[in-house]
Amino acid sequence: MFRDAKPINWVAVRIALVAMVFAAATVLLVVRAYRLQVSDADSLKSIADRQRTTVLHLEARRGMILDRTGDQMAASLEVDSIYARPRRIADKKTTARRLAGLLEMKEEDILGKLDDNRAFVWIQRRVSPLVAEKIKEADLQGILSAKEYKRFYPLKSSAAHSIGFAGIDSQGLEGLELSYDKDLKVDPVPVTAQKDAKGRPVMFAAIGRDPKRHDLHLTLDGNIQHVVERALDEAVHQEKAKSGVVVVMDADSGEILALAVRPTYNLNTFYRASADVRRNRSVADTYEPGSTFKVFLAAAALDLGKAAPGEKFYCHKGVYRYRNSEIHDLVPHKTLSFEDVIVHSSNIGAVKIAEKLGRDEFYRVLRRFGFGSPTEADLPGERRGTLPLPGRWSVLTKANIAFGQGVAVNPLQLTTAFAAAINGGYLYRPHLMKRIATPLGETVRENRPVLVRRVIKQSTSDHLLKILRRAVRKGTGKAAAIEGADVVGKTGTAQKADPSGGYSKEKYVASFIGALLDVKPRLVICVMLDEPSNEHRTGGKIAAPVFRKIGQGILGLCGSRPSKTFPILALASDRYKRKPARGEKHVNVRRGPKPGEWVVPDMTGLNMLQVLEICGKMKCDASFQGVGYAVRQEPRPGGILKEGAPMRVSFGGETS
Repeated sequence: MFRDAKPINWVAVRIALVAMVFAAATVLLVVRAYRLQVSDADSLKSIADRQRTTVLHLEARRGMILDRTGDQMAASLEVDSIYARPRRIADKKTTARRLAGLLEMKEEDILGKLDDNRAFVWIQRRVSPLVAEKIKEADLQGILSAKEYKRFYPLKSSAAHSIGFAGIDSQGLEGLELSYDKDLKVDPVPVTAQKDAKGRPVMFAAIGRDPKRHDLHLTLDGNIQHVVERALDEAVHQEKAKSGVVVVMDADSGEILALAVRPTYNLNTFYRASADVRRNRSVADTYEPGSTFKVFLAAAALDLGKAAPGEKFYCHKGVYRYRNSEIHDLVPHKTLSFEDVIVHSSNIGAVKIAEKLGRDEFYRVLRRFGFGSPTEADLPGERRGTLPLPGRWSVLTKANIAFGQGVAVNPLQLTTAFAAAINGGYLYRPHLMKRIATPLGETVRENRPVLVRRVIKQSTSDHLLKILRRAVRKGTGKAAAIEGADVVGKTGTAQKADPSGGYSKEKYVASFIGALLDVKPRLVICVMLDEPSNEHRTGGKIAAPVFRKIGQGILGLCGSRPSKTFPILALASDRYKRKPARGEKHVNVRRGPKPGEWVVPDMTGLNMLQVLEICGKMKCDASFQGVGYAVRQEPRPGGILKEGAPMRVSFGGETS
């Protein structure tokens, strides 16, 4: 007989099972906690940081461009840009309508941006301080502003073709802004920010490294540039010329002290100018140089020993039948010496001199002067010009080249070659960059003069100086003479090629290339006027007077007339020492009685950099005229100026 089985205690079983489940869960929790807190802690922390933080890249201030005395030619000012968060805007039509009135934009254009489903969209970038203040006061939902930098050119059109401009994203597009974009552009500043659940930045956590800004210091002299700009403006207007170019260069280093091109444009509104106006004609345009090229014919003949000083040439009384063609002189001559062929600019005499030269040796000398190849100046868009190979010369090519036809040069190329002809035969590479420096003035990179090669002998250069001095005193360049100054130079009048063949009888290029010798440093000045429309179109009549006016202006910068020994700028181990600066004047900038208003301070006596900083604080629309120290301002001191309103400051007197 079996004993009855003991009944199962299901309650105990259930309790045991539950206990086992809890025990297992506890073990799992411990293991999981261990993994979270110990073994996987670092990787999980990294994932969490990535999820809750974001890195924003804020635009950094682009480096400044300054002339050789330290005056600003380009700077970046902090301005407001307006953007929207379309997802936060409830009534987009009303918002678009109100913004259109404030920003002077079309309502449909703004509405098109607001209808975009993106989290962020630019409405208008780099607005005036006054507009930014109005947007802020309107307090529109989802419409915000951010700080950006706007490129500002205080001298507006002065040296526009040298400086060039940078675009809206702080990228150099033309001129030196393009050539030195890598130096001037600063990498965006990384800023770490905390994000909310929707990925929106809610709190800035940390800012990355400070950007390393570099400033560009130029060889340009603001005072000489001002003289050149004014003289060229008057000449182009007076002669009704299509365009004009002036280049001023240190003959002994290749440093460019001034470069002006007409027509010109305002760098602050470069987008309004056509590509033709923005083109830097000093390097991008080539033309037949005409009689200025006789300088290099004479250099070749003298250096190769093919013509003797004083040698006579019969000039056929102004008409010479040469290889089934006729060569003409504007003023007929019977017999001229070698020197007088250049002094009186005889085409017939030039052809006679060229006949003494072999085509290969003539070509080699011209190539040594740099013709037919780029100067490699630090300006973009340079054309190399034209100098045909000797094997392609026709029976007339050498004769044509002798008086500047059949070759093409750009103004900077001609200036560089002329400097070599009168400085002892040394060809230097032209340049505008003096040095790259930190904001504290520490030099990062310096551009020292680069000697490309020796072109001619010292004795040849010395003899050329005697000839070119006579060309100004007694020859075709009389209008370039400056009383009391040692001036050399050569005129040029070139007919322009006619597209239908031959040369135009109406279109000319008038030029003068010369130098001021009794100054330190010696300065070469090239003047070129394209298609002057008035009656007198020769280089001696219209380009030489421009040279004289510029020369007088440069000599007048020291405050006295030319004398036998007349250095315009001190020359020491470091060229072009600045005059001692005046005692610094401290100016307080005070806010006005209402928001967005300022009390206008007295800025007379301040230099352009100081005035620019004050105008930046007042967020006004600054307009500068002249160079040196502030002498007049409008509005006057003590007045009330609203942010975004115009402020006009005139500079003059002694430069800093």
